[in-house]
Amino acid sequence: MKANSLLTLVVLLAALSARSEVTRTQTIALQKGWNSVFLQVSPAHRDPSSVFASTPIEVVATYFALEKAVQYIQDPGSIGWNKEGWSVWYASNRADAFLSSLHAVHGNRAFLIFSKQDFTWVVNGTVAFAPTRWKNDSFNFVGFGLDDSALPTFDQFFAPSVAHQPYRIYRLVNNQWTQVADPVRTTMRSGEACWIYCKGASDYQGPLRAAVQVGQGIDFGTASEGWVSFANQSTYPMNIRVEAVANDGGLPLSYTIRGITQGSMLPVSAPLPASYQLQQLEAGDSTSFWLKLRRESMTSQTQSSLLKITTDNGIQLWVPVTGSRTDLTSAQ
Repeated sequence: MKANSLLTLVVLLAALSARSEVTRTQTIALQKGWNSVFLQVSPAHRDPSSVFASTPIEVVATYFALEKAVQYIQDPGSIGWNKEGWSVWYASNRADAFLSSLHAVHGNRAFLIFSKQDFTWVVNGTVAFAPTRWKNDSFNFVGFGLDDSALPTFDQFFAPSVAHQPYRIYRLVNNQWTQVADPVRTTMRSGEACWIYCKGASDYQGPLRAAVQVGQGIDFGTASEGWVSFANQSTYPMNIRVEAVANDGGLPLSYTIRGITQGSMLPVSAPLPASYQLQQLEAGDSTSFWLKLRRESMTSQTQSSLLKITTDNGIQLWVPVTGSRTDLTSAQ
């Protein structure tokens, strides 16, 4: 390998290893007793003893789907945590702490949490774009990204999905799993996990179907372009807003809108503002939101942003975006 190529590789690896990821904060209101929580961020220190230090949280459990389907729901207080599929953590002051089997807390997971008192749990962590993976012909312990300012009902969220009807949805109420009797009028909650039955195979993600080019976000690497695709799976027009969020200066990006359904490319290419409203997406239509990295405007070897994607029907998604520039030294 030539010296110049070797130097470029070393600089690139150094930039990647020094990557600074943008974090976001999730706030979850816990009640005394059992809580069913959908955690969307991954804490920097993922050991449960660190995550739950200085909190009234005593027991935390999560379910890893097995080959065997879940056909019925047990109340948290009656679950034997040593059963297959469950991983649990007990606070160190408990006599059963030595039985802990949960060793790391990751985002995009549903958790059962027992708290000794009402408590506002504030979690700061990194974000990964990770679509829900449904186990067919089974209850699934899941939660979704939702906008607190425009929360949908269960019916508004799941109406386009045949696999989730007739609805069999259970939420935790006063330490008991309770079936949602009126999905048409019952509102979903941000940060809540429920048991939801999926009949047959499904990859349904909600009224808005979003996807990234590869992986769990957009990492430009040596490329200059990346994209997020959107599909409106509802029967109503949808308004989509993209906001760029960063802990510091973020990434210098430009955007282009390309229509997939119409097979056309709109003549729009400009620096991405802090908040951008896409053209209204009609029912059944899809589009791609293309991003271009303005690498020449980067001031550090590695910079990151988060794309906060919200819709007028209550969906909220987060996509991490990272870019690197190898011609800068660490001193710049």
